[in-house]
Amino acid sequence: MDNFSEFKQKVKDANDIVSVVSKYVTLNKKGKTWWANCPFHYEKTPSFAVNEVEQFYHCFGCGVSGDIFAFVQHMEGCDFYDALKILCENSGIEMPDFSHDGKDAERKKEREQIYAVLRDAALYYCKNLNSPQQAKPALDYIAKRKLDTASVRAFGLGYSLGWNEVIDHLKSKGYSLDVMQKAGIIEKNQYGKFYDVFAKRLIFPIINSNDNVVGFSARVLEPTNHTKYRNTGETPVFQKNECVYGINLIKKLRRSEALNEIIIVEGQMDVISLFKAGVKNAVACLGTALTPNHAKQLKKYCNKVVVCFDGDGAGKKATLRSLDILVSAGLDVYVAAMPAGVDPDELVLQNGVEYYRALIADAKYWVEYLILEYSKNYNLKRAEERNLFVASALNVVKKLSSNTEQNVYLELIKNISNISVDVLRRDLENIDSLKVEETKQEKVEENAGVNKENAYVKAVKFVLAALLHKKDYAELNEEVKDNLLDNDVQKLYDYIYECKTTGKTPIVSHVFDMFNVESTPIINEIVSFDFNSIIDNKNYFDDCVKLLIKSGLEIKQRDLANKISLESDIDKRKEYSKQLSQIILKLTQLKKK
Repeated sequence: MDNFSEFKQKVKDANDIVSVVSKYVTLNKKGKTWWANCPFHYEKTPSFAVNEVEQFYHCFGCGVSGDIFAFVQHMEGCDFYDALKILCENSGIEMPDFSHDGKDAERKKEREQIYAVLRDAALYYCKNLNSPQQAKPALDYIAKRKLDTASVRAFGLGYSLGWNEVIDHLKSKGYSLDVMQKAGIIEKNQYGKFYDVFAKRLIFPIINSNDNVVGFSARVLEPTNHTKYRNTGETPVFQKNECVYGINLIKKLRRSEALNEIIIVEGQMDVISLFKAGVKNAVACLGTALTPNHAKQLKKYCNKVVVCFDGDGAGKKATLRSLDILVSAGLDVYVAAMPAGVDPDELVLQNGVEYYRALIADAKYWVEYLILEYSKNYNLKRAEERNLFVASALNVVKKLSSNTEQNVYLELIKNISNISVDVLRRDLENIDSLKVEETKQEKVEENAGVNKENAYVKAVKFVLAALLHKKDYAELNEEVKDNLLDNDVQKLYDYIYECKTTGKTPIVSHVFDMFNVESTPIINEIVSFDFNSIIDNKNYFDDCVKLLIKSGLEIKQRDLANKISLESDIDKRKEYSKQLSQIILKLTQLKKK
């Protein structure tokens, strides 16, 4: 078929989302909506809603949304093309051969081959542990770390017997050396001969959220000059800055019980030891610094994370670096301070799991943690250093969205510095003029942090949601379009505008073809907007339109004023000044209305 988009829409039209979802969960209709216990997280009261008219689902408990393709992908743990194939079979539509699409088809075939060879390599390594003599180094290490059989099986641990055994095994199953190399299992040595890159190491399969083996982390078991751990290099299916070790088990855990928090530890042995001790909600980032991609993955499954890195200097630095990223992702971030020189694995072995659980329960909110850490870096008996501490601490507090929250931590700063809350509050209001010492380890970037929802953003969400969900009172307004400052929101408005001006009806499920809704928070909130939470009428809509336009102009006004103050080129300053004058005129006209 020439037009893939048309075929995709044909399949979507042929598969009613209620019919498909009901094959996996029990749906009950209340009003116009079908409800069920969410299949993606544990709950006792149904919060998973399926909209039959608009053909999409949304869970008000965990926040996941999607169309019929996304649902099948989640439930079957497959990619889009496999979901398309399942829905074709479900509706009796013949799946065309898309191989003429060239590179996309080739990439998909390559990824499937890599997943397959990695799975078979993982199974082979795992079975090697059944050979007591040959796998003795690995079995001795497992016994030394006091891991039980259930934990070894849950994480699929294995052992590489030598330099060539896995190659011979995979060859016997029909895999080429090229596929093994692309999967990161083998490399060529200086003589041009292939060898197992994980030879004679304990194998930790790295498994993604869809239960695919994407790579390996392998630990040396004998004294060597090589690094202790070796991870798979970058491959078509493995990017280290995206993989979270243990995320597959987190996904399963959330389906079976309430997942209140995810604990982030440094290494995979910490994850496995905690799992064995009964703490099954821990993950690790494979020896790499935590990245926004890691944070994004974690937020899919839980809003609260507890950072619990090792109690040494490197662990503290890693904690400080991770906070910006996690908070910026919109997570509720806590820090559990480990004793110096101890990692979670050692702590559980020495003190027992209840001691560790108590430490996690006592984790400090990220703001409190930073304030206390800053206080340790200064001699608070000296006025100048006390001022530097206060400036650093206030830069953290100013990121909080409510005065109530701010007052809690101003009280903490007062107790540490002996400076009254009134004085601290005044300093907080003039924070930009305070001198703050900035170091790589201590600075919390000013643009990090708390997703403070202001009136403008609320107005944007309601206006776009009312237009998308076809509320009777919702009308297009050219000035609204001019003051949408987010590119994704502009794109959504353009879709609604095109539909309404060409006599078509905006369809919510089509939005899932335009965006990765789950990874685009503002679009997700517009799609799943709860109209029961606001005054759902024309007066409120009109007020929000006015607020959106006014706030949008004011934001542009501030941005242009800032550009003018920083610009040295006279012609550019004149152009910015002209734009600023036009905006001021529009604001003046708005006030007269």
